[in-house]
Parts: sequence; C-alpha cells; structure tokens
Amino acid sequence: MTTSKYCSKGMYFFRTSGLQLGGNGWCFSLGCWGSRICGALLSLVLSLTFLSAQKPYDLKTGPYLGYTAIGAGLNGISLALQSKIKPLTIEQINSLDEKNIWKPDRWVVKQFSTQAQHISDRFLYASFAVPFTLALDKPARRTFGKVGLIYLQTLLLNYGISNVAKSSVKRARPFMYNDSELVPLELKLKKAARYSFFSSHTSFTAALSFLTAKLHHDLYPENRSKIIWGLAAIIPAYTGMQRIRGGKHFLTDVITGYLVGAAIGILVPELYRN
Repeated sequence: MTTSKYCSKGMYFFRTSGLQLGGNGWCFSLGCWGSRICGALLSLVLSLTFLSAQKPYDLKTGPYLGYTAIGAGLNGISLALQSKIKPLTIEQINSLDEKNIWKPDRWVVKQFSTQAQHISDRFLYASFAVPFTLALDKPARRTFGKVGLIYLQTLLLNYGISNVAKSSVKRARPFMYNDSELVPLELKLKKAARYSFFSSHTSFTAALSFLTAKLHHDLYPENRSKIIWGLAAIIPAYTGMQRIRGGKHFLTDVITGYLVGAAIGILVPELYRN
C-alpha cells in the first residue's frame, strides 16, 4: 500500500467513528488551535501505523508485577492520605494571602475560566484513546497485548504518583485566592480545592502522549517521526495552559505535572525493551 492509502485508511477511521477532523467533528468541538493539534497527532499516528511493526518488548512476570505492586501501593497510600484531608473553612479561605505565593505563580490567582476547564477536560479524555490508534495495524496487534499491559501500568503509576503528591502537599488551588464573584464559594469549600500540586490533567496527557510517541518509536524503528514527538510535547503543554487559564493550577503545578507525566510515558515502556 502507498502512504496515501495509509492516510486514507486512517481518515476513514475518523469518519466512521465520528472523530472527524473538520467541520462539526469531535476535535473541533474542543475549540481553538489546540483541537487541531490533538487531531493531527491522532491522524499522524494512524497514517504511520499501517507499516510493518516490530516486537520490541519483553514483559517478564517478576519485574512487571513488581512495578505494578509499586503503582498499587502508591494508590493505596493516596487513598489513606485523602481520607484524612478536610476542606478549608471559610475562615481559613479568607486568611489566604497571595503574597505568600512564589512570585512566578502569583499572577495565576486572577485566572478563572470554566470554558478553559472544559477544554482541558476534553483533552484529558481524548488522551486516553491516543495509544489505541496503534492497535489498528495488524502487525502491531500481534504485540498489543504487551502494549496494553504497558498502557495500564503507565496509568496506574501516574495516578498513584500524582495523587500521593496532591494529598501530601495539599496546596490550595489558584481560585481559592480569587475574590471574584465568578468563583462560587461552594467550589472553594470542596476537598478537591486543596489538590493543586501537581496537575494530573497535565501529567496524564503528557504520559499518554509521550507513551504513544515512544511506542511508535519502538514498534516502527524504520519510520521514526520527529513530528509525532513534537505533537506529543505540544498537547500536554496546551492542556496545562488551559488548567492555568481555568484557575485550577499554578504554573509550577503544570510544569511538574508535565515533567512527571512525560517521564512516566517514556520510562515505563523502556523498562521492558528487549
């Protein structure tokens, strides 16, 4: 098959599944240029996936169960920590002073946008599907059982690490310092208002975007595309920007989430390389 036929096959998937890249399709419902980047990564992976896949991974039972146990343990610890966290009282909220925030983060307290929050949510949900585009190629499906286990372990480790950090640091979100009437009081009185550090939206989109790029890099060594790595870097950065615009996270929360997620997405498959 020619490259154009590969592209056509990938685009056919979008049309038949409703994940269209134009018009009133799914990606454009996210709004602005970031939606096109999300669609571009998906279509590019699809177009380049219909090639001869390698089998680069060897999931030995002992190491896999060991790392899985670490992930499960982190999630158990986070649940125990979260059970002890209580929302801030109105008095505690009123006593928050933005002058106590590190200067590079301080400007974020003026940010609040429900639209930006919704956009970041959609990018998060979309990122969970990105690695599965690799399963559309028959040769890749021969090793996709192992890839699926790597995917699940990536999610488990990222979820555990991010939640342990959130429930340990208990950092108040930027909107907690915002006196605007746009920020409802009931939002500030929730336990989740103390989960600012670090951004799990950013870490998940980074982990899954970089995981997809890493898997493609390993499965198709004859077709290693720098564009895929570039798009994998841009998507979580855009997601993090929306989390800042939404008043959900400080700049340092997003940067940390990005670095942690990217590291997990790259390192987990590397653990099982032949």
